[in-house]
Parts: sequence; C-alpha cells; structure tokens
Amino acid sequence: MNIFGKSDAEIISEARIMIDALNRIGDTSEDFPMGLGKTFIDEFTALRENVVTYNSEVDKLKADLAAKTMQLSDEMKRMKKLYSEAKERVKESVSQEKWEQFGIDDKK
Repeated sequence: MNIFGKSDAEIISEARIMIDALNRIGDTSEDFPMGLGKTFIDEFTALRENVVTYNSEVDKLKADLAAKTMQLSDEMKRMKKLYSEAKERVKESVSQEKWEQFGIDDKK
C-alpha cells in the first residue's frame, strides 16, 4: 500500500483497514508483525480518530466558506451597482472640479 499521492480520504480508509487487520492478528506482541503491539495499535487508532475529526471539521469549514463567499459575491454586486448609481448621479449633478471630493478621478 503506497499512501503517497493518495487523497486524505483514501489514506484514512487504508489506515482503518490496517488497524482492523492488526487487531485481528492477536493479543500478544508476538502475534503482531515486526513487533507492533497493542500500544502501537492504540496510538494508531487514536491518531486516526483525531484525523477523522479534523477532516470533518475542515469539510464543514470549507462548506461554510463557500456559503460566505457566495454571500460576499452577492453583496459586492449590490455595492458595485449602488456605487455606479451614486457615481453617475454625482457626475450629473456636481461640477467636474468637485468630483475628486467623491473619489471620482474620471476626466469625463
């Protein structure tokens, strides 16, 4: 199992498979390959659970960010429309020499 180049979800899934297999092997350190024991498996399991929790939190934050980005986009469209309207009215009603007071640097 080569975990490099895989998505987080794939790595999390493969870690679950590895943990399950290690838990099925036996109860003594002699039963585990390469001296992997219960302490290692417990640490690995806890770490995977933390990763799953953090991954879920990140997914929720991404969804929240997408929603906020849409809200921002909508509000920016509204603000640009109102700005354009105000700018047009200022240019119609105020002499060009005073446009700068309104932040308008147009020449016409």
